[in-house]
Amino acid sequence: MQFVTATSANTLTVKLSGTFRFDDHEIFKGALDAIDSLDGDRVVFDLAEVSALDSAGVGMLFLAHERGKKQGKAVMLRGGGHNVKQVLEVTKVASIMPVED
Repeated sequence: MQFVTATSANTLTVKLSGTFRFDDHEIFKGALDAIDSLDGDRVVFDLAEVSALDSAGVGMLFLAHERGKKQGKAVMLRGGGHNVKQVLEVTKVASIMPVED
């Protein structure tokens, strides 16, 4: 998994790409650090270029959601291919954080 960040107005966009699995937890710490340094109040994880997502990846997204929530920041997910959307549906992620196409 790789990620790049972009900030505009009050929003941090974290664009993830590749596979997002347990082995990526060290890399993902950089995304969590970006949330901490955001002056705004909105974080968007763009999953459009994620080719595979497992339960550990979902867990890391929940960690990001909780970190943002503690800081008063809304965290949402955007995009994702068919396989990623299936994982998000099965894990009922939308009951915890907003997911948009």
